[in-house]
Amino acid sequence: MGISARWPYHAVLMTLGFLLLFTGMLIARYLKTRQWWLRAHKMMGIQGTILFISGLLMAICMVSLSTGVHFRVPHAYFGAIVIALIVMNPILGYAQLKSSSKAAKIRTIHSWSGYFALVLILINMIVGILLVGII
Repeated sequence: MGISARWPYHAVLMTLGFLLLFTGMLIARYLKTRQWWLRAHKMMGIQGTILFISGLLMAICMVSLSTGVHFRVPHAYFGAIVIALIVMNPILGYAQLKSSSKAAKIRTIHSWSGYFALVLILINMIVGILLVGII
């Protein structure tokens, strides 16, 4: 399977990851009155993170099979920042639940880094679409 046949898998994994993370954000933002909101928020975040890591592995595979040179385009740099934020965010979410003295501060960082990650994901999706020549 060539590179041109693999990038749609990367795109689908990342898009599904984004949709799960976005849904998790909506749940936390608008459905906190529901008893199940935290469990659903966690599930969306963890599953979205797993999909993003899977998409990253697909990207690494694609680059290794083509030029072998990672970080040669802005899409890769944005992606690295996004992955770091996405991996960091569940850790922050867990930390806020376990630390009563710093919970408010950690919650603020967790929320804002999540919003920032979602914005960067959208930007990077556009950059990726431009990179493969769709638009």
